[in-house]
Amino acid sequence: MTRPQPIVQAGPEAEERPERLRPRDRRVLQALALLCAVPAVLVLHWVDATNGIEKNLKPPEKVTSVRPGQIGELIGAQWKVVGRRQAPPLARDDANDVVDLRVAVAVRPRDAAGAKSVASYGIVYRLVDDEGREWSALAIPEGTPRAGVAMRVIVKGTVPRTKADSLELVIQAPKTSRKAGDPLPSLRFEH
Repeated sequence: MTRPQPIVQAGPEAEERPERLRPRDRRVLQALALLCAVPAVLVLHWVDATNGIEKNLKPPEKVTSVRPGQIGELIGAQWKVVGRRQAPPLARDDANDVVDLRVAVAVRPRDAAGAKSVASYGIVYRLVDDEGREWSALAIPEGTPRAGVAMRVIVKGTVPRTKADSLELVIQAPKTSRKAGDPLPSLRFEH
């Protein structure tokens, strides 16, 4: 009796099988991939959070320049610089040559909402030069704001004596007054 011969394929392809990773090697590669993926996910989360914080904490500004003697509109009120003078600082400072710069501003709220905005917390007053340097300033109101009635606000800041004549006043609306996505309005009074 004759037996059939098994069919044998000739050639090198028949003997080569794709080599598989051993379970231990596969787990090592998975652990390495996970170690690379976790920091990448954390960095992406941090970058996204940083962008969100910058948008909310330092929103874009819409600066309106106001020429000398002109009136600017901000948060429902009309603002105008009516005077400017220098005085020696209250605290004597021999190391620095500084002065108190006092800028008188007339404010007239248009309505009750404007009067409330003018009296609200969060309005930022700054004195700036042409090179972008800033000095913070403090506002001292002379009275309570009322709709349609002008009042005086003295903005006072301690600045270098050499810069006092060239500084411009910037009044920035409170951050709470802007709608999401809108720029933060401010007035820049030219000198």
